[in-house]
Amino acid sequence: MPTTQTNQNLKLWWGVLYPAYTDHPILAVPHRNSEGTVFEQDTNPPNAAAFFDPQHRYQRWDHRYACDLPQLVQDLQPEEPTLLEALRETAQEWAQGLNILDPSVVIPHLQSQYPDLSAVAIAYLALHLVYPETIPAIHDAWLDTVSTSNLPANYCHGIILDYNHATRPLRDVWADDNIADEQIFQYLEDMIELWKVLEPWHCHYSLLTIRNLAVNPDDQLRLHQLDFTLPLVETFEHPTAPPSLTSVWQELFAHASNRRQSVFMPLLVSLSTAPLEKISEIQLLLDSLASTLRSAPLPDLGAEEGESTGNLIDELPEITLTAAEDHTAIEDAPTALLPRQLVQVDVAAQTDTGRDRHHNEDFYLINHRQQVRLTPQGQQLDVQGLYVLCDGMGGHAEGEVASSLATKTVYEYFEQTWPWQGELPSAEEVRKAIYRANEVIFATNDQKAKMGSGRMGTTLVMALLHNYHLRFGHVGDSRVYRFTKRQGLQQLTIDHEVGQRLIQQGVEPEIAYSRPDAYQLTQALGPRNNEAIAPEVIDLDIEEDTLILLCSDGLSDNRCLETHIISHLVPMLDFSIPLHQSLHKLIDIGNQVNGHDNLTAIALRFKLRSVLSTLF
Repeated sequence: MPTTQTNQNLKLWWGVLYPAYTDHPILAVPHRNSEGTVFEQDTNPPNAAAFFDPQHRYQRWDHRYACDLPQLVQDLQPEEPTLLEALRETAQEWAQGLNILDPSVVIPHLQSQYPDLSAVAIAYLALHLVYPETIPAIHDAWLDTVSTSNLPANYCHGIILDYNHATRPLRDVWADDNIADEQIFQYLEDMIELWKVLEPWHCHYSLLTIRNLAVNPDDQLRLHQLDFTLPLVETFEHPTAPPSLTSVWQELFAHASNRRQSVFMPLLVSLSTAPLEKISEIQLLLDSLASTLRSAPLPDLGAEEGESTGNLIDELPEITLTAAEDHTAIEDAPTALLPRQLVQVDVAAQTDTGRDRHHNEDFYLINHRQQVRLTPQGQQLDVQGLYVLCDGMGGHAEGEVASSLATKTVYEYFEQTWPWQGELPSAEEVRKAIYRANEVIFATNDQKAKMGSGRMGTTLVMALLHNYHLRFGHVGDSRVYRFTKRQGLQQLTIDHEVGQRLIQQGVEPEIAYSRPDAYQLTQALGPRNNEAIAPEVIDLDIEEDTLILLCSDGLSDNRCLETHIISHLVPMLDFSIPLHQSLHKLIDIGNQVNGHDNLTAIALRFKLRSVLSTLF
């Protein structure tokens, strides 16, 4: 990859040409409205100027190398917007309701509107939207005929990518003993996760060329470009041996220090003796390795000071791993099969009256505590918290009083019954707390002689957190959502309303929600006694980087979250962005989409990393 020193004020881009194969699912030529122009590479251009594209917009940075290889280019028309830039900025519109990581959905959707847009460009566009730190942003793209003999096709895909000059080669990171072993192991897991994401797009080959792998300044894995064909590696034994992910790992460790090789020796032993071809087998290897190390650690194979790296790897003993015949179950398992450690938990909350309201009937309360213990073996984070959100019933008197009473009653209940670092309260304890809140509001209604619609009420959604474990309780139509990059957005609660009750009874959703009373609550705290409510309790364990959202219907109405995943939820999982800042933007978009009601949300963000010290 390039090491050219450039003027910091000059924006350079990374130009890539891909041959267009007729039988390739991504590199094939799409239906075209025009024939394009002949792209003739001029290796001796006038005035020492060579261009990377037929429109002469992108000038090669180094004019001496006018070839088809990827290289740095300068945009001579930086003020002129491109289609790809526009699509990236309007993703929340065209990506509405789409599974952005499914090429069978995204490619035909975009090509129906832009027939000349290649699947290669769409791959960059979609993958960058979900993995902005790992996949470079695409700036421009075109498809043209070529007249050079360097490309094995009659057409080529021209791609202009964002060029990050601040990245560090992954090979150098592996060889740097100042980089923590836990971080190295995280990169292994990141590569497995990326493989599974890239494989449907036929660009998992991007992970098989070491020079294509780098690390951002914020320690995130980065690909310089996507590769859609299998690279070949010249070796003495196999002149054109296809690489594998395990062979890439072995090459990386071959450049590591003796100390690092000793730490990862069980992994190196397994890689040298177990023929692995599928990503599921590599995951199985890591899982088996963890079990092996817990039950019977391998003998110390550490090298003496000054012993060569090559000898340490060459003298690996043989080890037999037990593997099931059928690996299908592991295909959908979480990427992280080794122990995971909670390293960061962020909390933010915000409420807004809404554009059309004059007072706020929503209320939230957070009691979040965490403690960090530092030892020579590493850091241990203990977290415990109560998070309650209530939406006073619209149209009922004193809804804001009901929501405040409910949150404070639940808080006082657990303040008395749940000590710091105590076990997570049971599902029955969660129900007792909710019943207690209902009793308080119900009694207040009776004391004030409130009748009918004059009786105040509220919805309630709550979460109890103890490290990795969450227990939710809810009554009404306030919701809990979970968002991860691997699983997408999932609504964990079911609204307690007439429409949902009919659906559970077998009525078609279209018919259920055609009723005028479809959104009328079937449960709420306050109007009736405990016999009229049945709090729902849900358990969840955090197994990967996760965003949890508790929100009132003022935010979730009209599929506001579902239609703003790329623009607003993905940034909320970016740990370089303060959570309160991205939550504020989410509330803002909620006000634009809805605004007819109060909007409130509590956000919890979890960051996990592998626990290397427990294994090696």
